[in-house]
Amino acid sequence: MGVLQRLTIAFCASVISAGVASAQIPTSSPSARFAFELPSDVSNTAEVKRSLDELSREPCDKVAIEKLAKALERAGYRREAAKAYVGFSDSCGGHPNSLRTAVNLLLKLSDYAAATEVATQLIALEPFNDNGFFLRGVARLDGNQPRAAVDDFVTALELFGDKDKISSVGYQRLSRSYEQLGRYCDAMLPIEAWVALNPARNANSQSRAILASLTARGNCPEPIGDEDVFPLSRKNEALTLMGTINGVTGKFIFDTGATFVSLKKSFAERAQVEVDPDSTIQLNTANGIGAGRMGRAKLIQLRSLSAADVLVVVQADGKGVYGDDVDGLLGMSFLSQFNIAMDGTTLRLKRRSSKTN
Repeated sequence: MGVLQRLTIAFCASVISAGVASAQIPTSSPSARFAFELPSDVSNTAEVKRSLDELSREPCDKVAIEKLAKALERAGYRREAAKAYVGFSDSCGGHPNSLRTAVNLLLKLSDYAAATEVATQLIALEPFNDNGFFLRGVARLDGNQPRAAVDDFVTALELFGDKDKISSVGYQRLSRSYEQLGRYCDAMLPIEAWVALNPARNANSQSRAILASLTARGNCPEPIGDEDVFPLSRKNEALTLMGTINGVTGKFIFDTGATFVSLKKSFAERAQVEVDPDSTIQLNTANGIGAGRMGRAKLIQLRSLSAADVLVVVQADGKGVYGDDVDGLLGMSFLSQFNIAMDGTTLRLKRRSSKTN
């Protein structure tokens, strides 16, 4: 055997080996991988047959799986299309876009248990992406699991990067989850937080109608106090305020970007904050993504201003989570009950005359 021939064989072997390792190419046929059977009039259509042939030759061809799934959808076989996407992801090392599309197909079929399962697989592939949590929240809410849906929607909102670009859908879904639980006052918070992001845009007739309806059903406590003014910190420094939670004094970062008041676990324990042991959410922190639990404070007070029965998030203590001498974040579950105005030197909080305003 000549040198050139030996080099060619070695090169081909290395390419084949590298291709198998990188793509995790499966050896089974497409039909076995996707675990479905099709009637002959569907499997023999040109589109389906061509796509299956492509996947036999190139098992992890992303274009081919999309063509196959779309052909199955057009033929009215949406469940089989979802199975194809899931089987493709399973056998090709994980493919988030395939799982994302599969979840949406299963939601259309009202198969909320299967949609929840596939969304959980998506979260495992993209644990820091909001979309998997949102999709699982939709499946759980529509599948009559509102308590579990709350954690997913809270996590999705927390993980979303730029709140200026976020849509109202996540806030509305979270509100509906609380509403299904009969917690009408809690259901107001997501809508109020959405309005507070951009009052000029979001304080519309729809949001006002939702808040008015929830207020009527919830008999929610009004905030106490009228107005208070706080001096702003030096430029580029986080604004910190002293306040009390359940009568325990702490130092908190003023943060309108946080949906909830967030507390260190050690402070929450001192303040005897009620924590839901079944809750598990993910949060953005200074150190990256961290776990937390939903809780509730009986009373939060900031000078003359106070609010009762406030939803909070409790996080494990960690160096740098908020700062060594900071006990948490003062987020919108408290702040949304007040009108907020800031100029160059002061922060002004004024009690809303009505929660629908």
